[in-house]
Amino acid sequence: MAFIIFGIIFCSYAQKTTDIKLRQAGSSTVLPLAIAWAEEFEGAQIFVSGGGSSHGLNALLMKEADLIDTSRLLKDSDYKLAGCDGSLVNIDGSAMAVCRDVLPTKWIVAYDILVVVINNENNWAEELTYDQLYKIFTSDMPAVYWDEVPDLKERGAPHAKITLYAPDEASGTYDYFFETIIKDWGKRTQVTKTRLNLGDGAYNPTADDNVILDAIKTNKYAIGFFGFSYVVENPNQLKIVKIAKISGEEYVEASVENVAKYPIVRPLYIYTNGIPDDSTDKGKAINTYLKYILSEDGQEIVPEVGFVKISLVDPTVLPAQLSKLN
Repeated sequence: MAFIIFGIIFCSYAQKTTDIKLRQAGSSTVLPLAIAWAEEFEGAQIFVSGGGSSHGLNALLMKEADLIDTSRLLKDSDYKLAGCDGSLVNIDGSAMAVCRDVLPTKWIVAYDILVVVINNENNWAEELTYDQLYKIFTSDMPAVYWDEVPDLKERGAPHAKITLYAPDEASGTYDYFFETIIKDWGKRTQVTKTRLNLGDGAYNPTADDNVILDAIKTNKYAIGFFGFSYVVENPNQLKIVKIAKISGEEYVEASVENVAKYPIVRPLYIYTNGIPDDSTDKGKAINTYLKYILSEDGQEIVPEVGFVKISLVDPTVLPAQLSKLN
């Protein structure tokens, strides 16, 4: 049974006979997939909540959750927020040492297609390049009106203000999108900021992807981005923008079939405290749960929810991770 409270979904599966309880929290992008896995897994009662990748990683470091769903890698800022040394976090999202007796350990569980979405009445921004997205979403002399975006006036773009509805700074989706279009994102050499950081009021941030969908659905001049699964769950509500990295390249439509060609594809993760083993009942349950997620049965659920199976992107990931769990 799922309850919606303050925009976060909590799931409890009391019908399961086991007494083992696991807490799973984090990314709103991964949330539909986490719920689907938790419903099918019989080895524990799993309580699933959202709140964003940053919220989830902090919950892991504070020992408030057992598994964390994220749509981005662990960062030095996550360690710093928990009062630990940020230099102990590697660039690949692994940790060199514990923080508060927790060693965050990452597992790739699926891949996600990030989509840019517009209102169904928008017929001038159906295809966009990285440069055009940069002009819309960043602080570097941004386009205030649609006809100020390069090449869109020729496509009939009106002199109407652009409104942005998209994830907030706690979201891994926010990080991944801006890492795609802003040079040196997250590094000391980063110069350009996001439109949200600019503070001109055009960017409306939220932790709830349903808010993004509803806002763009009712605003002809709005644009935003989120995970592909929300489009799958809400067909025909919005237009998905075709994307090309640079002008002159093929514009690619976001779809599972196009995953090899579509430019904005990212891994999704679960983080645990170390490699779970059978030294405790909870550790054994977490280990078994991860094995289920990485199994053929667990991966079959992935496309049903709107994500991409690991094997379609990198067939070496599954056996390597299962070997660690064994």
